Amino acid sequence: MPALADQLHREAALPSDGTVTSEDGAIVLLRHGFQASEGPMGNPHQLRLGLALAGGGNLYQRTTAGVLQAPWHPGQFNVVLPGDRGHYASPAVELLGMAIDTAQWRDAPGGFPDIHALSLRLHRDPVIASVLHALWSSAQADASVPGFLQCGAEVVVRRLAQLAGQPPARPRMAAPLSSRQLRQLQDFIDEHRSQSLDVAALADVLGMEPTTFSRALRAATGMPPYAYLTQRRMHWAQYALSKGQRVTEVALACGYANPSKFAAAFQRMVGCTPSIWAAQGTGRQDAIRRTDVDPASASRGRRNR
Repeated sequence: MPALADQLHREAALPSDGTVTSEDGAIVLLRHGFQASEGPMGNPHQLRLGLALAGGGNLYQRTTAGVLQAPWHPGQFNVVLPGDRGHYASPAVELLGMAIDTAQWRDAPGGFPDIHALSLRLHRDPVIASVLHALWSSAQADASVPGFLQCGAEVVVRRLAQLAGQPPARPRMAAPLSSRQLRQLQDFIDEHRSQSLDVAALADVLGMEPTTFSRALRAATGMPPYAYLTQRRMHWAQYALSKGQRVTEVALACGYANPSKFAAAFQRMVGCTPSIWAAQGTGRQDAIRRTDVDPASASRGRRNR
């Protein structure tokens, strides 16, 4: 289990189905009912945001930023900033929350935004609430595409910066990966498709920093790294299934110990279940081979349907 999710489980004894974790483990979405409690709070690298859904009462937080003491009503959220250590006393409350390891923003333009003005009061914002509810609903319906949680977290952070009165950071223009680099990346993914790969491993293949690599890949394909990784694995899975390999074998070969999770990812990417795809026979093999000529062609094909 990723470190951030594991920490949240230890702190709150969360049920296993109470959290949704990003592919790299840096973002955790949770829904949980907390009893009234008090104790130490804060982490040097984590942003935590909690939207009250039910319950509530007086919330007290004393941190390095100051003191927050206010009635906490459903629809309001609090923000605990990275490095804000201190003490809290919370009422019983049901929360929909997000925890973010802010280290992923260290190479972003301007770094992590200065939102300290938000930590000493409670907030009510329809954008934040809508994003959290949409992320949770999509995850529960198994309708989230790879990278969806990461994109949602970016929206949340940008919105918090707006609420704090920070001007939006100007995005850096990234040169797209070349065809040669994309082919090199594809070959690496195909060779290691059964292994657990992260952004750093993919970037290292091309001798690039993870943040620079992510921007260059998105500029070339329109996809973040984990979405591209999943698409490539599912591309290989289509070919393997069309040759008659069993679904369980293909799932394991693509790095999925759980065939049902493989089937869900395959259906999101391809539009049908692995069994239905396999039942179509071998007539699709040539079409699959042709997409190898252009690494982004499969993605463009889906977008143009």
